[in-house]
Amino acid sequence: MAKVYAEQVKKAQFLAAGLKSNYELINSRLGITMEQIQALEAAADEAARMNAEVEALREEVSRKAALANRKLEGVKKNMMSAKRLVKSHFDPSKWMELGVMDKR
Repeated sequence: MAKVYAEQVKKAQFLAAGLKSNYELINSRLGITMEQIQALEAAADEAARMNAEVEALREEVSRKAALANRKLEGVKKNMMSAKRLVKSHFDPSKWMELGVMDKR
């Protein structure tokens, strides 16, 4: 999505530059004002800034998700170890009381 978004921003900036460089022709024939061109430029610049911000957030989310996945793997290993100890040293009738929800 970011590539498509960036391409649209680039197209808007290119259009604004073309309209600006040919302002006399555009204004007299089509009635496009300098304010409209400047509004297009400002919107394109804001969209580019927001896209960069979104990309930075995506990167941060990706890093945090990877960290969370590694942490969860550690939790799973600790759980398995604790469950294995409980199962090997206690009767199944005590498992639920000790926090082991397995039935076998």
